[in-house]
Amino acid sequence: MFCQLQRRIHKLWQKHFELVVFYSQMRLAKFQTDSQESIQKILAVNVWWISCPYFKTLTSFGSPY
Repeated sequence: MFCQLQRRIHKLWQKHFELVVFYSQMRLAKFQTDSQESIQKILAVNVWWISCPYFKTLTSFGSPY
């Protein structure tokens, strides 16, 4: 009886940790996706900034922006 209970608890812990690993992998994947999207947005703003004539004149007058 006690050994059966131990085996059952062991299996439940195994399942629990499998789910924890799966959840962590899903969060990591979401973080990586969000990070990649942020990088793309930053690059798009940089391209826009560089190509906008108004901001080129600001930087040519010594503005930090």
